[in-house]
Amino acid sequence: MTEFANLVPSNGSLASFVNSYFFASPYAALLLVAIMLVIAVGSFIGRQLDLGGTIAMFFVGFGTTWVLGFGALSTLMLFFLSAAVMGKVAKRLQTFDVLKIHKKGGRRDAMQVFANGLMALVSALLYAFDPSISFLVMFGAAVGEAASDTFASEIGMLSKTRPISIITGKPMKKGLSGAITPLGLVSGLAGAVLIALCVWGCFLPFTTKSLLYVSVIALSSFFGCILDSVLGATVQAHYYDEVHNRITEHSVVEGRNLPLDRGIRWVDNDVVNLLSNVTAAIFGMALTLIIR
Repeated sequence: MTEFANLVPSNGSLASFVNSYFFASPYAALLLVAIMLVIAVGSFIGRQLDLGGTIAMFFVGFGTTWVLGFGALSTLMLFFLSAAVMGKVAKRLQTFDVLKIHKKGGRRDAMQVFANGLMALVSALLYAFDPSISFLVMFGAAVGEAASDTFASEIGMLSKTRPISIITGKPMKKGLSGAITPLGLVSGLAGAVLIALCVWGCFLPFTTKSLLYVSVIALSSFFGCILDSVLGATVQAHYYDEVHNRITEHSVVEGRNLPLDRGIRWVDNDVVNLLSNVTAAIFGMALTLIIR
C-alpha cells in the first residue's frame, strides 16, 4: 500500500485520516491481512458466506483496500452489511419460499461474490496504474450496482403490489427474475444513491464537480440494476416444473431434469449479475470521461 497510498486523494474524511496513519506502518500489509481475516471468518461463522465465498471476499476486500484504502473497505462493508441485514429481514417477512424459485440461497458462494465484487477489484487495480477519477467512479458504480440490485430484489419481494415483467408489463409471480414493482424500483434507486454518497464521503471533496461524479455513480448503478432485470427477463435460464406447476431457476428438481422454459441454459443469475455489474462500471467510467 505504501506505493499506492499517495495516489488516493485525501478529502479530510475519516477514511483519509485512517489511511495516513495505518499505511505508514511497516506492518500495514500484515495488519490488513488480519483485518480481512476477521471480517471474512466472521462472515463465514455468521453463515453469510460459504468457504469459497469467504476466500473470494478476502481477496476482493484486501485488493481494493490495499490500493484505495479504507474508503474502499467502508464502501464494500456498507454494501455487504446492508445486504445481509435485508436478506435476514426479507426471509422473515416473505410469505413464500423463494428457494423453490431461486437457484441459490442462504450462504453466498465464490461466484456470487465475484459477480458482485470482481469489477470493484478490477477498478482498484486500474486505479493503481492510472490514478484517475474515472476509475474511482468505476469502482463506485460497480459496488453501487450490486447494492442497487440487492436492495431492489430483497425489498421488492416484500411489495404488496403484484410484480410485472419489465419487458411485457404482464403480471408475474413474486421472486422471478425480470419482475419489477414500484417498491423494488425505489429501493434499487435508494441503494444506488447510498453507495454514491458513501464514495463521495470517503474519496471526493465536497464540491459541485464532485456532486456531478456522485450523480454519475448513482445513475450508472441504477442503470445496471435495470439491465439486470432486463437480462433476467430475456436471457436468464428459467425452467418449467410441470409437477409443481411453476417456473424455477433450478434445472433439476427432485431428480427430474426440467425443460427450458425461456432463456439460455448457461446464463444463470450469477452470469446476469456479472454482466450487469461490468456494464454499470464501464458505463460510469465512460460518462466520467465525457464530463471531466
